[in-house]
Amino acid sequence: MQNNLFFSLILNISFLVLIATILTELRPLRMMLKRQDRSLKNQLVLGVIFGLLSISCTYTGLSFQGAVVNTRVVSTVAAGLVGGPASGICAGVLSGVHRYFYNPAGFTSFACAIGTFLFGVIGAVSYRWFTRRSRRTSDLVFITLVAELVQCGLILLLAKPFSAAAALEESILLPKILVNSLGLVAFMRILDRLNRDLTIELAEQQAVALLIAQECLPYLRRGIKDREGLQCAVNIVREKLPHFQVALTDCTQILAASGGLSSAGPLPPSAREAIAQNRSVAATELSGGSGYAGLAAPLHQDEKVIGALLLKVPTGPNLVLDADIRTLESLAKFFSVMLELGEAEHQIALRKQAEFRALQSQINPHFLFNALNTISGLCLTDPDRARKTILVLAAYFRQTLTINEPFVTLEQEVSNVDNYLMLTEARFEGALHVECSLPDDLTKLRLPPLILQPIVENAVRHGFVSVDDRRVDICIRQDDERAYIRVSDQGHGFPPEVLRKLEDLNDPTYTGLFNVRKRLRSIYGEQCIFTIDSSELGSTIAFSIPLIPPQMPDIV
Repeated sequence: MQNNLFFSLILNISFLVLIATILTELRPLRMMLKRQDRSLKNQLVLGVIFGLLSISCTYTGLSFQGAVVNTRVVSTVAAGLVGGPASGICAGVLSGVHRYFYNPAGFTSFACAIGTFLFGVIGAVSYRWFTRRSRRTSDLVFITLVAELVQCGLILLLAKPFSAAAALEESILLPKILVNSLGLVAFMRILDRLNRDLTIELAEQQAVALLIAQECLPYLRRGIKDREGLQCAVNIVREKLPHFQVALTDCTQILAASGGLSSAGPLPPSAREAIAQNRSVAATELSGGSGYAGLAAPLHQDEKVIGALLLKVPTGPNLVLDADIRTLESLAKFFSVMLELGEAEHQIALRKQAEFRALQSQINPHFLFNALNTISGLCLTDPDRARKTILVLAAYFRQTLTINEPFVTLEQEVSNVDNYLMLTEARFEGALHVECSLPDDLTKLRLPPLILQPIVENAVRHGFVSVDDRRVDICIRQDDERAYIRVSDQGHGFPPEVLRKLEDLNDPTYTGLFNVRKRLRSIYGEQCIFTIDSSELGSTIAFSIPLIPPQMPDIV
């Protein structure tokens, strides 16, 4: 009989483990168990499921000395440990009521019904304690021992006659403790396997983190001061990780939030601690009576903490906190790199703007001096031409000193060159001969301003055959994708030492061509092909660039 008892209990446990394995493979239940927010509805649904499992154990149990020896304790206690307090109590009530009406005349029915209900209560009471424990196997054995001893006490107290109750417990207590302890361990191991699957799925979250980083890049590159960009970034995180509440902060306040966090509120404790200690922080917080895990990781720029990335997630037994922290840290590193990249691009843009301003300020003062001398001479000989030359000079300087756009049309750039050439022709009195070949559409190409004029000025100043014969050839053509610009002269070419310095991008001696070449390289990179050909018969400076310029970062 004792062998039959062990065999029946083991068979019951095997059946229960099989059912649990099947259930955890069902997507709706997996999603429910994965859900870290144990709402009342969620707990009640799990309570019904575990309660039905407990009821099935009554039918598969062994009739022994007027009682039903079974494994109800496993699924009923597990309901509280996994689902939460309401789940445990719900499973206990369902299974306990069923146990009583299953055989109301049985001498242990009432005691077993009360005991089954208390199994659920024990699981419910142990819920929060168990989720914080690491030595789960011994804890499960202890919980099973307590539950079986409570059941034993109830049977001895309530079942009549006492002698029959004592004889029953003497026979079944030890086998039930042994088998049901193993059963509860096996049952919870199945759920732990689900949690391990969650861990694997969380590895996929790393891929999600990379995807999030890619989508957030355009917004975070604007910098931490751009709240609109930060809000777009947290909205993307919230969309990809819907169970999280998300916020980005600086060192004093929340800058952008999504999912319930207020962007107007003070820094949460976890964010303050992460910023102060420069490390990731996980803190349990209460909000509206619900428990939350507040996860925060610092954001860095130039190795300095500039803020924090904050995630809040409802606590629950299936909360794989370590994995969530790793996800948070990955996102924080991505975001820090992006913010640094945005700041670097901002500094590069400022540098480019400074170079552009430097080029504007480097307009040859000798050119202005010579133009004014030319105008002075014309005032005596040709006042009308002097007046027109003054207007051209004013237009030239107005155009060169008021350009703020990163790119202008070829039409604008050619207009600036024309003004320069008109002033120069007034000085050289017919000694300047310029041939210009231009495409039909002067608006198709957009290029950085003040690119052509320094090259043309260089050709005019150094490309003379004789004092009264200066020849410059300007040729611009374009296809569907690129523009090809060439400026040639018929001078004596560049001296070798000048060419060497022009090839050295770090030598700013020859500011005109040096600045032009450096600006083109910094804007277009390898898309710009720049060449300098020089011989005793003259020099040719040529470059080609895309018709559509690259996107330039805004300078705030």
